[in-house]
Amino acid sequence: MAPKPAPPLLPGMPRGLPDRRQVMAGGLAGLACMTFPDLANAETREALTFFRIGTGPPSETLYSLGTAISAGISRPPGSRPCDEGGVCGVPGLIAVAQSREGSIPNIRDMRNYELESALVYADIAYWAYKGGGPFTDGRGVPDLRVIADLIPVSLHAVVRADSDIRSIRDLRDKVVSVGPNGSGTDRIVDVLLRANGLSMTEIHPVRLGPGPAADRMISGDIDAFFDMGAYPIDAVVELTDEIDIRLLTIDPLTMETLKPFFPFLRNGRIPIGAYRGTEEADTAKLGVHWVVRESTDAALIEAITRALWQSSTADVFNLNNPGHRFPTIGEGRPQGLIPTHSGAEAYYSEVSRTG
Repeated sequence: MAPKPAPPLLPGMPRGLPDRRQVMAGGLAGLACMTFPDLANAETREALTFFRIGTGPPSETLYSLGTAISAGISRPPGSRPCDEGGVCGVPGLIAVAQSREGSIPNIRDMRNYELESALVYADIAYWAYKGGGPFTDGRGVPDLRVIADLIPVSLHAVVRADSDIRSIRDLRDKVVSVGPNGSGTDRIVDVLLRANGLSMTEIHPVRLGPGPAADRMISGDIDAFFDMGAYPIDAVVELTDEIDIRLLTIDPLTMETLKPFFPFLRNGRIPIGAYRGTEEADTAKLGVHWVVRESTDAALIEAITRALWQSSTADVFNLNNPGHRFPTIGEGRPQGLIPTHSGAEAYYSEVSRTG
């Protein structure tokens, strides 16, 4: 039996901060952990549960999403309850958003009991559940379960506006960031290149997160970068403060080539003006699952799911992420190929019964 996971260090500061960006979103989760009353006081002591949420790099929307969720579902000991004008989270719960490089490290750390839950791209979650793709040879998580489906992410292919790169085919012999290690983006890019008559051996691939990739594009060290994120991605927004950019289009025919390899991909579009000076770009989009293990206490997950939809999670996320919209409960109820956790399903069934 795996050892019981130790609680995270407070206040759960993320790993791998980007080199030139100061992350503000983490303050929400950190504040929740730092402002509750003195736990040593026996009169105010309550049962305390730590709940870690694996997210993405701090410059990506998944980190902001995880931070909003952690703020919404937490209710530090001694806090006033929701019906008294206080916090609407789970009593005694301290949720902490923790940064990872991508979905694959999130799954790995869940498997090793270093995370209680994670935000994971739909394709990576499915491969982990089925034991396929990067999770063959017994490295999958067959007891993976879903709490909610959250905001979709879109594949960004970013180049300088003055670049001679006009299509995916023009990436031959270029220095291209294909996404950070463990993100799974490089797998999509590999097939995308092949659909356009190229391969990874015909470009000069590097593996960077969006923040470092943006820095390298400003300095002229890379020609293009790919990133899977919910637009507008902060790092790309900040990039447009420094240089003009274009987004490459992924045409519908290429999308049909990608779908047999990545059945969770859907046709998407990054709208005009999503980034300063950019035109609309057809692309691929992918759902995001909030996942836990089946063995996680059902009563706890039911309470967490209730807090997710009844607390300030949506308001916190929407306020801190202009251009994004937190899903409604109807949009967020899991409908994919991975089973819903029994605790989450209990809450969704209750909502369906009561209207």
